[in-house]
Amino acid sequence: MKTLVSIVATTGLAMTLMAGTFSKGTPSASLFLAGNNYLAKIAPDGTQVHRWRGGNNNDAWMLPNGHILIADGRAWEADEKGNCVWEYRSVDQTGGGCYSAQRLPDGSTLIGENSTGRIFEVTPTGEQRNIIQVPLNHGNRHQTLRMVRRLADGSTLVCRSGANIVERYAPGVYDRPVWTQKVPGLAFAAIADDQGNIYISSLNQVQKWSPNNQLLWELKASETGLPIRNMTGLHLLPNGNLIVGCYGYGNGVGAFEVTPAKEILWTYRSGEPCNDSHMAVQCLDESIQTPIR
Repeated sequence: MKTLVSIVATTGLAMTLMAGTFSKGTPSASLFLAGNNYLAKIAPDGTQVHRWRGGNNNDAWMLPNGHILIADGRAWEADEKGNCVWEYRSVDQTGGGCYSAQRLPDGSTLIGENSTGRIFEVTPTGEQRNIIQVPLNHGNRHQTLRMVRRLADGSTLVCRSGANIVERYAPGVYDRPVWTQKVPGLAFAAIADDQGNIYISSLNQVQKWSPNNQLLWELKASETGLPIRNMTGLHLLPNGNLIVGCYGYGNGVGAFEVTPAKEILWTYRSGEPCNDSHMAVQCLDESIQTPIR
């Protein structure tokens, strides 16, 4: 069973965690960020409150009980100390195994299995159910799937990465999508608002599409005037703002918050070398009952 190395920022600890940097402003609450080799809880002043050394974390959540749900080739849950308390491991690891996981209200876990093109639920007892099968991206199996999300109405959003497509499947209907949208780049993350509009990140842009496939809003990296690249993780806040994480951002912006008017409220970059990917982002505001991202 895999264990994360857990590092806590505590007075007197021999190892000091390097603070990241917020520019322009600061977030309203702590953030949870995950990417290559690390996961971290970041205070609004940039302090890493807690950091875990991990793998290639494509998807991750901080759960209400303080545990972390991670998809880094497999899906697994770690407790506060980094010990593995639950896992699902793909038998077929071609293209990277499992890259997306979401804990559902009944305790089951929604899995996006990149290696097989299957999206399904795993119950706490290990049963697999409600299977969606999408075509493999045979040109590059690594890019079959990225984020998958179960929405409040029971429907499922599926990012078919290399096909540059996002699909929505109705509750209980798993053999065909009821909504499909082509995007300009790799389809990485998709989330929905209360009106059923879909936000999609596809590296060079984030777009908002209506249920009838009308483009309602778009943020292009090139129009921000900031060194933003590879927009991936998304968290939609109740006020309509988006928190966006960036993959492989190098010397650029690692995460930022943007308003519907396209005002960038703050930007963030890690204070540690090589922590240059934030493929999952989550605002840990206790007033947000259902963190949709």
